[in-house]
Amino acid sequence: MSAVAEEVAGTELRATRAVAQPQPGRELAQELHEAEYPGLVRFLLLNGASWAEAQDAAQDAFTQMCRPGVRVSHPKSWLRTVAWRSWLRQQVRHEEPYDRLPETPTAHWQTPAYAVELGTEERRVVELLLRLPAKQRSALAWNLDGFTTQESARAMGISPEAVRQNLSRARATLKEWLGLAEPQGARGRETDR
Repeated sequence: MSAVAEEVAGTELRATRAVAQPQPGRELAQELHEAEYPGLVRFLLLNGASWAEAQDAAQDAFTQMCRPGVRVSHPKSWLRTVAWRSWLRQQVRHEEPYDRLPETPTAHWQTPAYAVELGTEERRVVELLLRLPAKQRSALAWNLDGFTTQESARAMGISPEAVRQNLSRARATLKEWLGLAEPQGARGRETDR
């Protein structure tokens, strides 16, 4: 590695450390609530939460951030991780025996404002997202919120390779469902010409 590259790497590392210093949660919550709350709710909706569940879990995350002694280094991912876990806790219910399997989850357009924000095509994509397996849907939701593979892996508790694999599978499945997948064998025919 050249001296310039080492210096740049060292500067980036110092900058990362400077940004990652834990800050008091209560101050962060007050500062971030308005900017992060809508994105946090959207993140949970993409994971399959209903509108009410998403709002409850998002608010719970901000409430937990305000607890005494909480210090947060990476607030955006911290909020999503805590809100996601809060939503999962809402899902834990005693199972009752079913005569038939429950239906595939569907999007909950319980508020007119949310339904209006999404066009017909976007609603279809969200409906398809909800049909994906949970890990693929979660990896895609973290990715759509702008998190790197490493950040997503850390938040999901899986390896970066598993995140990449789940993202790849989710994208391939969505392309197929949306009719955007390249027909099998089409690439081979193009190279033969």
